[in-house]
Amino acid sequence: MIVNDTIKLCCDFVNLPELKDLVGTENGDDIQKAKLNAMLRCLNLAYEEICTEFLPILKKEAIVSENGEFYFSNLSKPISSIVSLKTPEGKNIKYQNSSDHINFNEDCAIIVYSVLPEELKFGDSDDGVISNRVLAYGTAREFFLMQALSDEALIYENRFKESLENLVRKKSLSKLPVNKWLI
Repeated sequence: MIVNDTIKLCCDFVNLPELKDLVGTENGDDIQKAKLNAMLRCLNLAYEEICTEFLPILKKEAIVSENGEFYFSNLSKPISSIVSLKTPEGKNIKYQNSSDHINFNEDCAIIVYSVLPEELKFGDSDDGVISNRVLAYGTAREFFLMQALSDEALIYENRFKESLENLVRKKSLSKLPVNKWLI
């Protein structure tokens, strides 16, 4: 997924084709630049929603507790949620979650967590599985919501959610084991 291509597709969805040639450039007047920057903010909102609710970006790190506490600020990436906490041998560890740290009764652990995605800018690309079309649907939805156009936003909300459901379903189906009972 390339940010510029997604924004250009979104320009078609929101009926602003005159902005397509300005994407990723410094050309255009202040109003056009403001609209493109608003679309970029909308793209980042949709991207964050995808990465936190549908297709999380997972990170695994070894951590060390101090007096039974580990602060999230010591992780290499901003945390969205904890997926698992295990001993180095692979046994699950019980923990108590707080807004800025976790408490657990081990000296060290392996944490798997979902991260908040980094903010995308014009010209950035992502190696993920999200297509330009899916992200453009979410961007258009956010763009229409910013303008209080709820009917148009609902159309793209439905397209966005259906596309994400299909994407998640396809991803999970591809991980299923092969059925050995074929006749």
